[in-house]
Amino acid sequence: MLRPSTAPEAVSLPECSPAPPSLAGDYDDAVSKRTAGPTSLTWTQPGGPRAGSRRRTGDGMGGSVAPRRVTLVVTLGILVSTVVPVLGPGGAAGASVSATAAVHEPRSGYLVYWDQNEEEDYYASATSAEAQLETPWDPNGQMCLLNDGTGRWVVGYDPTNPSQHNPGGPPHHAFKQPPIGEEMNNRFGQWTGLNLFVAGPFRDKKGDPGEDSPPDAKGVFNGQSTYTGCAVDARHNVFADDIGTGQGSFPTPTDGRLVEWFAPSYKQSCILYGPTTGGVDGDHHVDGSGGLAQPGMMAWNNNGDLLLPVAASPTGGLGGQVLAFAHSSFPQSPSQCAGGVYPRSAIKDTVWFQGGGLLPVPMAVAKDPTCDCFAVDTAFGDPSIAWLDSAGQPIAAHPTIPGETISDFGKPSTTAYNPFGMAFAPDGTLYFVDIHIICQGGNLGNCGPTNNEGRVMRVTFTNGQPNPAQQIAGGFDFPTSVTLCVIGKGICPYPSHKTPAPDQGTKAEAGG
Repeated sequence: MLRPSTAPEAVSLPECSPAPPSLAGDYDDAVSKRTAGPTSLTWTQPGGPRAGSRRRTGDGMGGSVAPRRVTLVVTLGILVSTVVPVLGPGGAAGASVSATAAVHEPRSGYLVYWDQNEEEDYYASATSAEAQLETPWDPNGQMCLLNDGTGRWVVGYDPTNPSQHNPGGPPHHAFKQPPIGEEMNNRFGQWTGLNLFVAGPFRDKKGDPGEDSPPDAKGVFNGQSTYTGCAVDARHNVFADDIGTGQGSFPTPTDGRLVEWFAPSYKQSCILYGPTTGGVDGDHHVDGSGGLAQPGMMAWNNNGDLLLPVAASPTGGLGGQVLAFAHSSFPQSPSQCAGGVYPRSAIKDTVWFQGGGLLPVPMAVAKDPTCDCFAVDTAFGDPSIAWLDSAGQPIAAHPTIPGETISDFGKPSTTAYNPFGMAFAPDGTLYFVDIHIICQGGNLGNCGPTNNEGRVMRVTFTNGQPNPAQQIAGGFDFPTSVTLCVIGKGICPYPSHKTPAPDQGTKAEAGG
C-alpha cells in the first residue's frame, strides 16, 4: 500500500481487514410500514429496549432513544505468562500485574473479530474456537488495530443505560467517560483507560471529561452520535467517522463527520470533514448540515486515499456514494488544525463510486487481497456485495454475493443476505455479518432484523466462483462489524486468560 513519503517506513503492519457497523437503521423491535410506492420503508422506533434487554443504542441499534418514525430506501496451545500494564484514566502507565493462565493461543491461521451485544468476540480459523475478547462493556462499532507493534486496538463505544442490564456495565464497571468516543484497548482485550474523543461541554456529571456530542432532551447521549467506521494510517494516527443523528432516517441528515486523532497521545483531535452550518456546539456537529450523510466502514485505497461510504447523497436523498479522501491533504500534526476543525478548503475528496441501481446504500468497503480490488456492500438490494477496482469501477467479470430484490425483500432465504461489516482472509475468503432482515407474513408491513438470528458468515471461492455461504457464529441480536488479523503478520489481540463463549440471544440481553 502506498503511503506519503513522510510516513514511517519501518513499520510492521498487521494484515488486518477491518470492516463493519452500522447500516445505522433504528431497528430495535422495529415495525416497518410501507409508505409511497416500492421505494421506501418506514418503521416506528420504540421508546426503549425490551424488558431486560441489553440492546445497543445510538448506532441505529435502537434502545433508549425517543420513539420516532424511520424510513429507509430499498431501491437501492501455549501457556502464556504476561505482564499487563494497568493504565489510569488518562491512559498513562501505572503499576503492572502479572497474569499467568493456560491459554492455547493459535499459532497459525487468523482471527476474525466481531462486535455484538456490547462485547467483542473472536473466531480462530485454525481451531474454530470462539470466545469473547472483550466481555460486555460498551464496544459498539468497527474494530481497528494499531500498527505500532503494541497489539492495541480501538473501537467505538456508547454508554449502556442501567435499564439495559448489561452485565459489563454499572455496577460492575463505571461508564467510560466522556459518553461518546473511541476506546483504546490492549492486546488482551482490556481497556487501557484511554478514550479518544472530541472535547466539548457535554458530560454525564460535574468533574467528568466533556465532549461535543450532546444528550437528547431526556439526557440520553446514544442517539446523537456514534463512531462507526475507523482506520489507522502508517503514522499510527486514528481516523473514525461519526454518524451524528443519521440513525437510519430518510431523508438522511448530513451531520456526519470524519475525525482524526494524532499519535502517540491521541488526546488531540481534528474534525476533517463535517457540518458547515447549524450545529448545536458550533457549526461542526449535531443538527448541523453540510457534512456526511450517514458514513460507514472505511478502508485504505492502494494510493493511500481513505475510502469512506455514505448511505445517501450529499443532500440526504437517494444515491449513496463512496468518497475518496486524499491522505496527502490530511493534517500531519495538531498545529495544522487550528481550533480542532480543519478548513474545508484544505481537504481533498472525490466521488470514488456512485451508488444507484448497483449498491444503492453503500455501507462498508473492504480490500480483497487476491485481486487487488475492493468489495462494497449494501444491506438492501441485489447484489448485496459487489467488487470494484481501485478506481471505483465495477468489475463485470467478478461474481457477486446475492441480496434481496424488492419482491423478495424480507422473505426467509438461505441464499440472499443483508450484510453489514466485511473482512477478507489472505486467500480471499470473505467474512461478513448478516443482520437477517425478515418481514413477518412475507410482506413489507412488519420488517426488521430477526431477534437472535444475526450471524457471521464465511464465503470461500473455488476457481474464482463463490461457494455457498457458511455460518461460523450466530444467535446474535444485531452484530455489525468484522475485522481480521493474520497470526504472524502482527500482534493479533487475544485474551490472556480463558473467557466465556460469545453471549447469545435473550439470555445475553438479560445479562444471564
